[in-house]
Amino acid sequence: MAALSRRPRSPSKRRADPRRERAGSAHSAYVVPGERALVELLRGSPERIRQLYVIKGRSSPTIDELAAKAEIEVLRVDEETLAEVCAPALARGMVAVASPPPEHTIEDLLELPRLGERQILIALDGVQDPHNLGAILRSAEFFGASGAIWPRDRAASVTPVAIRSSAGATERLPLCRVTNLARALDACKDAGYWVIGTVVEGGRAIREICAEDLPERLVIVLGSEEKGLRRLTRERCDFLATIPRHGAIGSLNVSTAAAVALAAFHV
Repeated sequence: MAALSRRPRSPSKRRADPRRERAGSAHSAYVVPGERALVELLRGSPERIRQLYVIKGRSSPTIDELAAKAEIEVLRVDEETLAEVCAPALARGMVAVASPPPEHTIEDLLELPRLGERQILIALDGVQDPHNLGAILRSAEFFGASGAIWPRDRAASVTPVAIRSSAGATERLPLCRVTNLARALDACKDAGYWVIGTVVEGGRAIREICAEDLPERLVIVLGSEEKGLRRLTRERCDFLATIPRHGAIGSLNVSTAAAVALAAFHV
């Protein structure tokens, strides 16, 4: 296979912020709606659950079994009480109030052990729709990514909508929100990662890149729904990748593009 040529890195005036910031308080409310997300929470971190509500008349043997094993009381409530905790369309009959999951720093992610032959991080440059955020995190966890990185500002946060859309991936995948994405990507490059930016046009076809000798550590970067990758983010990319289009539609939804890219680069 052909050897992959890496884009030379421009000197950076600022290196990754050494401060290990963590957003949010362990005592703030965190709502986990829907059966699939609750199952992952009960399996992975039942100690975080404060209250577990299930609407009267709704049954889930899996939830009941996991809650009993963790010695968590299932509170049977009416529709009005459940609606005070979470929108019924999201809860679908069951919801937990919990402490939020630990938020990782970029240093935490770079120290994680490799899960497969290739270690992949996914970075999001301004994804604002919580449905898209959740769907991307679901795909990242499914394909064995080591974690996800995205900015604190002008980007979706881990809301109940994102949690529900992730099908519980928010309770499994290490998450890292950063003040400056460009500096976080610099830190990844310093740690030996190569950065792949995904673009609608102008990049090399993903199939061509995958046919070459790829490095063992990759960061896959996806841009915002409307504007794609920002200039400073593009400048950190070692190369740009495009998903070839054969139909008339101009582009894929960012969450679909994330799944395609993760499947292509996954080993």
